Amino acid sequence: MSRVKKAVLFIIVVAALLLVSMNANAKGSAKIGGTFVNSDSATVTGSFNYSWEQDKWQQTFESDFQYKKEDDKETMNELFLNTKANYTFAPKHYAFGVAQYDYDKFRADGDRKVLGFGYGYKLLRTEKFKASNEFSIAQLNTDTISEMILRNSLWFSYKVSTNVNFTNKFLYEEGSQSDVFIRNETALNYNFKNGTVLSFNNTYTEDPVDNNVLSVTIGKKW
Repeated sequence: MSRVKKAVLFIIVVAALLLVSMNANAKGSAKIGGTFVNSDSATVTGSFNYSWEQDKWQQTFESDFQYKKEDDKETMNELFLNTKANYTFAPKHYAFGVAQYDYDKFRADGDRKVLGFGYGYKLLRTEKFKASNEFSIAQLNTDTISEMILRNSLWFSYKVSTNVNFTNKFLYEEGSQSDVFIRNETALNYNFKNGTVLSFNNTYTEDPVDNNVLSVTIGKKW
Protein backbone atom coordinates (compact mmCIF):
# COMPACT_ATOMS: atom_id res chain seq x y z
CA MET A 1 0.00 0.00 0.00
CA SER A 2 1.39 3.44 -0.95
CA ARG A 3 2.14 6.12 1.63
CA VAL A 4 -0.74 8.26 0.38
CA LYS A 5 -3.21 5.37 0.68
CA LYS A 6 -1.99 4.65 4.21
CA ALA A 7 -2.46 8.30 5.16
CA VAL A 8 -5.97 8.40 3.69
CA LEU A 9 -6.89 5.18 5.52
CA PHE A 10 -5.50 6.64 8.76
CA ILE A 11 -7.65 9.76 8.33
CA ILE A 12 -10.77 7.68 7.73
CA VAL A 13 -10.17 5.52 10.81
CA VAL A 14 -9.44 8.48 13.07
CA ALA A 15 -12.40 10.45 11.71
CA ALA A 16 -14.69 7.48 12.41
CA LEU A 17 -13.39 7.21 15.97
CA LEU A 18 -13.92 10.93 16.47
CA LEU A 19 -17.50 10.74 15.22
CA VAL A 20 -18.19 7.91 17.65
CA SER A 21 -16.72 9.88 20.55
CA MET A 22 -18.63 13.11 19.83
CA ASN A 23 -20.33 14.71 22.81
CA ALA A 24 -21.87 18.02 23.83
CA ASN A 25 -18.41 19.53 24.44
CA ALA A 26 -17.08 18.69 20.97
CA LYS A 27 -16.11 21.27 18.38
CA GLY A 28 -14.39 21.25 15.04
CA SER A 29 -13.91 22.78 11.61
CA ALA A 30 -13.38 21.77 8.00
CA LYS A 31 -11.90 24.15 5.40
CA ILE A 32 -10.74 24.10 1.80
CA GLY A 33 -9.20 26.74 -0.46
CA GLY A 34 -5.91 27.90 -1.94
CA THR A 35 -4.49 30.44 -4.34
CA PHE A 36 -4.89 30.39 -8.09
CA VAL A 37 -2.62 32.37 -10.42
CA ASN A 38 -3.47 30.66 -13.73
CA SER A 39 -4.04 27.16 -15.09
CA ASP A 40 -0.33 26.35 -14.73
CA SER A 41 0.28 27.72 -11.22
CA ALA A 42 -1.94 27.10 -8.20
CA THR A 43 -1.98 26.05 -4.55
CA VAL A 44 -4.70 23.89 -2.99
CA THR A 45 -5.02 23.54 0.78
CA GLY A 46 -7.50 21.94 3.16
CA SER A 47 -7.88 21.10 6.83
CA PHE A 48 -10.03 19.17 9.29
CA ASN A 49 -9.78 19.82 13.03
CA TYR A 50 -11.70 18.28 15.91
CA SER A 51 -11.54 18.49 19.71
CA TRP A 52 -13.58 17.59 22.77
CA GLU A 53 -13.27 18.10 26.51
CA GLN A 54 -14.63 16.16 29.43
CA ASP A 55 -13.67 16.87 33.04
CA LYS A 56 -9.85 17.00 33.11
CA TRP A 57 -9.37 15.37 29.70
CA GLN A 58 -9.04 17.00 26.28
CA GLN A 59 -8.59 15.24 22.94
CA THR A 60 -7.58 17.05 19.74
CA PHE A 61 -7.09 15.95 16.15
CA GLU A 62 -5.63 18.23 13.46
CA SER A 63 -5.00 17.53 9.80
CA ASP A 64 -4.15 19.55 6.72
CA PHE A 65 -2.86 19.03 3.21
CA GLN A 66 -1.00 21.31 0.82
CA TYR A 67 -0.54 20.86 -2.90
CA LYS A 68 1.33 23.34 -5.08
CA LYS A 69 1.98 23.54 -8.81
CA GLU A 70 4.25 26.12 -10.44
CA ASP A 71 4.67 26.49 -14.21
CA ASP A 72 2.72 23.24 -14.63
CA LYS A 73 5.21 21.38 -12.39
CA GLU A 74 4.31 19.84 -9.03
CA THR A 75 6.47 21.48 -6.33
CA MET A 76 4.65 20.51 -3.12
CA ASN A 77 2.54 17.57 -1.97
CA GLU A 78 2.23 17.34 1.81
CA LEU A 79 -0.09 15.88 4.44
CA PHE A 80 0.20 16.65 8.17
CA LEU A 81 -1.69 14.76 10.91
CA ASN A 82 -1.51 15.34 14.64
CA THR A 83 -3.53 13.94 17.53
CA LYS A 84 -3.02 14.76 21.20
CA ALA A 85 -4.59 13.77 24.53
CA ASN A 86 -4.22 16.18 27.48
CA TYR A 87 -4.81 15.57 31.18
CA THR A 88 -5.03 18.70 33.36
CA PHE A 89 -3.60 17.95 36.81
CA ALA A 90 -3.49 21.56 38.06
CA PRO A 91 -5.24 24.77 36.92
CA LYS A 92 -2.40 25.80 34.55
CA HIS A 93 -0.53 22.51 34.15
CA TYR A 94 -1.22 19.43 32.04
CA ALA A 95 0.45 16.27 30.78
CA PHE A 96 -0.08 14.98 27.26
CA GLY A 97 0.63 12.23 24.79
CA VAL A 98 1.04 13.03 21.09
CA ALA A 99 1.15 11.14 17.78
CA GLN A 100 2.14 12.87 14.55
CA TYR A 101 2.40 11.79 10.92
CA ASP A 102 3.97 13.97 8.22
CA TYR A 103 3.96 12.98 4.55
CA ASP A 104 6.05 14.95 2.05
CA LYS A 105 6.36 13.55 -1.47
CA PHE A 106 9.70 15.30 -1.96
CA ARG A 107 11.35 14.40 1.37
CA ALA A 108 14.41 12.21 0.78
CA ASP A 109 14.09 10.07 3.93
CA GLY A 110 10.36 9.31 3.66
CA ASP A 111 7.48 9.94 6.02
CA ARG A 112 8.05 11.35 9.54
CA LYS A 113 6.28 9.45 12.33
CA VAL A 114 6.45 10.88 15.85
CA LEU A 115 5.15 9.40 19.12
CA GLY A 116 5.82 11.12 22.44
CA PHE A 117 4.70 12.58 25.74
CA GLY A 118 5.30 15.84 27.58
CA TYR A 119 4.27 18.71 29.80
CA GLY A 120 2.19 21.77 28.93
CA TYR A 121 1.73 25.09 30.70
CA LYS A 122 -1.23 27.44 30.15
CA LEU A 123 0.53 30.78 29.89
CA LEU A 124 -2.61 32.91 29.56
CA ARG A 125 -6.35 32.35 29.69
CA THR A 126 -8.41 35.53 29.33
CA GLU A 127 -11.55 36.43 27.43
CA LYS A 128 -9.50 37.75 24.49
CA PHE A 129 -6.11 36.02 24.72
CA LYS A 130 -5.15 32.37 25.18
CA ALA A 131 -1.64 30.89 25.03
CA SER A 132 0.12 27.63 25.95
CA ASN A 133 3.68 26.30 25.78
CA GLU A 134 4.53 22.60 25.54
CA PHE A 135 7.72 20.56 25.96
CA SER A 136 8.00 16.90 25.06
CA ILE A 137 10.32 14.02 24.25
CA ALA A 138 9.38 11.72 21.38
CA GLN A 139 10.45 8.85 19.18
CA LEU A 140 11.00 9.84 15.53
CA ASN A 141 10.98 7.26 12.74
CA THR A 142 11.63 7.78 9.01
CA ASP A 143 12.91 5.44 6.30
CA THR A 144 16.50 6.13 7.39
CA ILE A 145 16.34 7.44 10.99
CA SER A 146 15.09 6.12 14.33
CA GLU A 147 15.92 8.31 17.32
CA MET A 148 14.63 10.27 20.31
CA ILE A 149 13.98 13.97 19.68
CA LEU A 150 13.06 17.04 21.71
CA ARG A 151 9.97 19.05 20.82
CA ASN A 152 8.75 22.51 21.78
CA SER A 153 5.48 24.07 20.70
CA LEU A 154 3.84 27.40 21.38
CA TRP A 155 0.33 28.39 20.36
CA PHE A 156 -1.85 31.41 21.00
CA SER A 157 -5.14 32.89 19.88
CA TYR A 158 -6.35 36.48 20.10
CA LYS A 159 -9.97 37.58 19.79
CA VAL A 160 -9.74 40.77 17.75
CA SER A 161 -13.50 41.38 17.77
CA THR A 162 -16.76 39.45 18.06
CA ASN A 163 -16.31 37.86 14.63
CA VAL A 164 -12.53 38.04 14.06
CA ASN A 165 -9.74 36.06 15.71
CA PHE A 166 -6.02 35.55 15.06
CA THR A 167 -4.21 32.26 15.76
CA ASN A 168 -0.61 31.04 15.58
CA LYS A 169 0.87 27.57 16.17
CA PHE A 170 4.62 27.04 16.29
CA LEU A 171 6.40 23.65 16.45
CA TYR A 172 10.13 22.95 16.75
CA GLU A 173 11.71 19.48 16.71
CA GLU A 174 15.39 18.54 16.91
CA GLY A 175 17.39 15.33 17.22
CA SER A 176 21.02 14.29 16.91
CA GLN A 177 20.64 12.60 13.50
CA SER A 178 17.65 14.26 11.85
CA ASP A 179 17.36 17.74 10.40
CA VAL A 180 15.64 20.42 12.46
CA PHE A 181 11.90 20.43 11.76
CA ILE A 182 10.01 23.74 12.08
CA ARG A 183 6.35 24.37 11.33
CA ASN A 184 4.48 27.62 11.91
CA GLU A 185 0.80 28.12 11.09
CA THR A 186 -0.80 31.58 11.15
CA ALA A 187 -4.43 32.36 10.42
CA LEU A 188 -6.74 35.37 10.50
CA ASN A 189 -10.32 34.13 10.70
CA TYR A 190 -13.65 35.84 10.10
CA ASN A 191 -16.51 33.90 11.67
CA PHE A 192 -20.01 34.32 10.24
CA LYS A 193 -23.08 33.82 12.42
CA ASN A 194 -24.12 30.66 10.56
CA GLY A 195 -20.84 28.89 11.39
CA THR A 196 -19.09 29.65 8.10
CA VAL A 197 -15.49 30.77 8.53
CA LEU A 198 -13.28 32.64 6.05
CA SER A 199 -9.54 32.37 6.75
CA PHE A 200 -6.36 34.00 5.46
CA ASN A 201 -3.55 31.52 6.17
CA ASN A 202 0.22 31.29 6.08
CA THR A 203 2.02 27.98 6.70
CA TYR A 204 5.82 27.88 6.92
CA THR A 205 7.84 24.67 7.17
CA GLU A 206 11.57 24.00 7.37
CA ASP A 207 12.37 20.34 6.80
CA PRO A 208 15.19 21.12 5.90
CA VAL A 209 14.04 22.97 2.77
CA ASP A 210 11.98 26.10 3.44
CA ASN A 211 8.39 26.14 2.20
CA ASN A 212 5.98 29.03 2.63
CA VAL A 213 2.33 28.75 1.56
CA LEU A 214 -0.21 31.60 1.52
CA SER A 215 -3.85 30.64 1.04
CA VAL A 216 -7.45 31.72 1.47
CA THR A 217 -9.87 29.07 2.73
CA ILE A 218 -13.56 28.84 3.48
CA GLY A 219 -15.26 26.25 5.62
CA LYS A 220 -17.60 25.38 8.44
CA LYS A 221 -17.24 25.36 12.22
CA TRP A 222 -19.43 23.45 14.67
